[in-house]
Amino acid sequence: MRKRIPPHWILLAPGLFIFLLVFVLPIGRLFVISFYRTTTSGAMEPAVVWDQYVRFFTDPFYLQMLLRSVLIGLLVSGICLILGYCLAYGVSRANPRHRFMLLVLIALPLLTSAVIRNFGWIIILGRKGILNEMLLKLGVIQEPLSLLYTPAGVVIALVHVMLPYMVLVLYSVLDGMDRNLENAAANLGASKVKVFWFVTLPMSLSGIVAGTLLVFSIALSFFVTPSLIGGAKVKMMATEIYNQTINLLNWPYASAMGVILLVTMLAVTSLYKRLLNRNRSGGANLI
Repeated sequence: MRKRIPPHWILLAPGLFIFLLVFVLPIGRLFVISFYRTTTSGAMEPAVVWDQYVRFFTDPFYLQMLLRSVLIGLLVSGICLILGYCLAYGVSRANPRHRFMLLVLIALPLLTSAVIRNFGWIIILGRKGILNEMLLKLGVIQEPLSLLYTPAGVVIALVHVMLPYMVLVLYSVLDGMDRNLENAAANLGASKVKVFWFVTLPMSLSGIVAGTLLVFSIALSFFVTPSLIGGAKVKMMATEIYNQTINLLNWPYASAMGVILLVTMLAVTSLYKRLLNRNRSGGANLI
């Protein structure tokens, strides 16, 4: 008697096929190319050597660039978490008649190209931009601030790009929470701060994890914002991979950098989840 294929495997088959085709196979090919050798003429030569990885980890310039990319990704994730949680909490507690319009306003930037939004930040952050002109007229500063082509400018622009993702993820969790638990804690004498700290925040932990991981993974490998706002002065992994691939045609080294970036992202996210799970268990024991 022929065994029937379980229905869930039939439903999963198209998605698994696309995942293998557009993710697993390209990443595997990238990993293989990273061990190729670059000849003196600049061509790729099939081999199994560690030259590209040795070059990366022995050069302080590239190590500093990797550290800068990770720190900017963490900083953007933290800022988006604080701002996004406040905004998502306010929208989830808003009047149902106004909630739809607020969500539309939050999602509206996603309908605009990231390139256009970043050109807008160039106009705002430039030495003769709107922000400096306003601060000079108010007398807050005596000379224009250098915000463009700096890490601070990259962080500001990335927060603007990533914030809607964080808000939408957190809103879906906060809106689906059982409000009766908050009301029960308040009826038992808990203050608003304790209700938030011991009830709302733990129940929204899944949204915090999903939102921060999503923002961090996108910010770490984002290309448009570091390229336009950071320029040549703020080197990040994504922009350097582009430079190695398109301008220098050094595909083995670019592939090695891509693999290092992917492994770094997985390592940071795994460490974050482990620390969060440990703190969650410790908090549960404390309560």
